[in-house]
Amino acid sequence: MFHYFKIKGNSMLPSLESGDLVMTSNLVEIKRNDIVVFNDASYGIVVKRISSLEEGYLKVKSDNLKTDSPVCAKLHSKENIIGKVISVL
Repeated sequence: MFHYFKIKGNSMLPSLESGDLVMTSNLVEIKRNDIVVFNDASYGIVVKRISSLEEGYLKVKSDNLKTDSPVCAKLHSKENIIGKVISVL
């Protein structure tokens, strides 16, 4: 299935800019360094890059080294992934 999301904020610069529209798919394999959209209980819908994968969990990071996001400091369940970014429209 495909979903579309509009990027808000600058945490994923230079890969994604605020206002970009991305298309995701949950029908593709997820691996380290992929950009994913996931649902976080505290922050809602989040777009980040996968920094590591463990059994059932992942850690994420921002591309913009000038930003620090608390969402990157914790493990996230793979079940919360909405999809992998497959295109910037």
